[in-house]
Amino acid sequence: MPINKVSCLILDDHPLVCAAIEGLLRDHHRIDAVYSMTDPQKAQAFLKENDIDMLVLDVNLSKADGFEFARRITAHGYQGKMLFISANESQIYSETAFRLGADGYITKSENMNLIVHAIESILNGYTFFKFTGDTPDRNTEVKLSQREAVVLTYLMEGKANKEIAEILSLSAKTISTYKTRILEKYQVKSVLELMKVGDNINKA
Repeated sequence: MPINKVSCLILDDHPLVCAAIEGLLRDHHRIDAVYSMTDPQKAQAFLKENDIDMLVLDVNLSKADGFEFARRITAHGYQGKMLFISANESQIYSETAFRLGADGYITKSENMNLIVHAIESILNGYTFFKFTGDTPDRNTEVKLSQREAVVLTYLMEGKANKEIAEILSLSAKTISTYKTRILEKYQVKSVLELMKVGDNINKA
């Protein structure tokens, strides 16, 4: 269902990026109010206290992981729209955003006006993703939890358990448990095998 006047929060650890996006949106006829923040903890508190219709955020935040942030605020009741804007062009990132229930994912290398187009599409009830091959389905035979989807992203990048644990502020043992579950769900014995079935993950 299309949304009329909306409030928007921008979360990016680069103030210049926040300012650029805020400048694009402030005079837009669909945007009633625009806020920008660089601190994920303050942003989470702000979302808890304010009714925000649209969240625009980066994946790589200096004090947090954007995907983990999205998972956490959703678990705490955020029901607004969500658009990821990232420097990372890897399709696995776009698919992870999709699995987490986001409404769109675009890269910072795109024309800035595409951000406005993406937001307009999302506000009109559509999603905005760029996939190569078949579009993933959120309801798939391989069902990952939101946390597993985040861990999968980093496993596919070749990151070690300890490195993922540091990014997500979890123990290496916990990451190992998620890794085991993911391998079992995809019926493979190693991350290397998981990478080899990447085409199946794209369709999942």
